[in-house]
Amino acid sequence: MQIPPNMGPEYTAEFRTIFPDLANTNKIALIPFLLDGVAGNPELNQRDGIHPTAEGQLIVASNVWSVLEPLVR
Repeated sequence: MQIPPNMGPEYTAEFRTIFPDLANTNKIALIPFLLDGVAGNPELNQRDGIHPTAEGQLIVASNVWSVLEPLVR
């Protein structure tokens, strides 16, 4: 998981480690960054700059599936 850095570098750095640590401790899968390949790309986000377009959603789905597929096969 990632968050925008507007809360400051220390908070951002600590937040970034929480979910990987939990995943390791609990031996569960982790999707490192749901919006990888989508965030920050205006062509893949709606006008609000936050929510993915239909094309962006396909990339998000691929990000999720790449982690989940090995678990369900």
